[in-house]
Amino acid sequence: MQTDQIVANHDLIAELIALESELGKRSLYNYVEMMWPVIEPSASFVGGFHLEAICEHEQAVFEGQINKLAINICPRSGKSICTSVAFPTWGWTREPRTKFLCASYSADLSLELATTARTVLDSPWYQERFEVQLAQDQNNKSYYRNTMTGYRISTSVGGSATGKGGDILIVDDPHNLKLIESDVIRDEDKRWFLKVWSTRLNNKKRDRQIVIMQRGHEDDLMHTLEEQGDWCILKLPTEYTPTQWTSPIGWTDPRTTEGELLSPERLGHTELAVIKRELGPVDYSSQHGQNPLPETGGMFERSWFEIVPYAPKKTQNRVRFWDAAGSETKNSAYTAGTLMSEDMDGVFYVEDVQRDRLVAAKVDKLVKQTAMLDGTLVEIVEEQEPGSAGKAVIAARRKLLAGYSYKGVTATGEKSTRWKPLASQARPLSTSDTFGNVKLVQGEWNKAFLDEVVANRRSRFKDQLDSAAGALHELRVAPSALRSMKAVWG
Repeated sequence: MQTDQIVANHDLIAELIALESELGKRSLYNYVEMMWPVIEPSASFVGGFHLEAICEHEQAVFEGQINKLAINICPRSGKSICTSVAFPTWGWTREPRTKFLCASYSADLSLELATTARTVLDSPWYQERFEVQLAQDQNNKSYYRNTMTGYRISTSVGGSATGKGGDILIVDDPHNLKLIESDVIRDEDKRWFLKVWSTRLNNKKRDRQIVIMQRGHEDDLMHTLEEQGDWCILKLPTEYTPTQWTSPIGWTDPRTTEGELLSPERLGHTELAVIKRELGPVDYSSQHGQNPLPETGGMFERSWFEIVPYAPKKTQNRVRFWDAAGSETKNSAYTAGTLMSEDMDGVFYVEDVQRDRLVAAKVDKLVKQTAMLDGTLVEIVEEQEPGSAGKAVIAARRKLLAGYSYKGVTATGEKSTRWKPLASQARPLSTSDTFGNVKLVQGEWNKAFLDEVVANRRSRFKDQLDSAAGALHELRVAPSALRSMKAVWG
């Protein structure tokens, strides 16, 4: 009896495994749910209609109903798990001869996704349910194939994909959002996609492509795909906005109310309010609304900046950021130092701007006098010029400012890229708002500051704008021992 029971239990387990295998093959979404414990054993699967939509459309790609699919969805939505991990491994359960080429904006990200997919393929869960074995002669992190001639190759945007072709090409996040404001880098990403990546299709009439990304700029790769006109584009904004789009496979967004959330279990109204404040309206509209806002006229408008009599007494952080020059001739650049604070609600205040044309010795005097007026609880940050001369200036200034929190930082990227977070915070959050999230404390410096900021690219001098952008950056992302004290200034 005991032996019979063991045999019966074994048969039942075999039947359940066979049933799960069949259900997984039939539906990519079912497969994702069943696969989840393999890659996230400590976290429960949280599904949702957005994952179902992604899976349904990607399954339609595999089955030949859609040849070119582009999906726009916010970060941390499960898009990469579905697209770069589950989809290729699931595809091999249906047709193991399929050749996948996969790319992301960085080699590290691409390799991470490839490694996760490999973990699924090697897992007991997968091996018990699906007849797919990895070949041993070509089996590494970025390029592995199965015993049925199918393979998965990973590369970065800009990479060569080792010269091999693919039946299905997947690009997961083609742009690095930190660099997307650069026209040069953005154009390089698009040129690579059009001139290199798309040429890797084994059969242009039959083979398929998937691009999944969050929007980052009105002239990003998605804009190019929209202009081509032959892509199925699935937009999944974090907050629902009624559209007239019709899916070629008959899918419709189940949301009906303006502002209804994509996945309240993952991202509710409370969390979203924080994200809106941190990103600002421009970046939020792109990354979560999938609707990049055009920049009309310039990056900034004068009307965005409310002028207030004073900053709140209780602020979280205060930074004075210096963009220093070393000449007092009529046409030389200015030395500019912006004092910016952040209140408890995440509103930024430009409290003061010091600006003058000065020789090096007088710059030292201005920086020291300003530090004495600001007090020791204000962190002082200065942009460091490249080379040994820049290092020498920072070293000398550190001695001059002994007793104050001071550091030099090296600027990276184009100026317009560094200005973008300031513009995003300054822009009003909605059409019903008069002002943005950056306020100016009333002072004689207001007009000169606004004139330069509003002109931005057209302005001959950009020292105040660079200084303000640097101060905002330090308040938002740069670590500081002072800020960890959570001090309150009067």
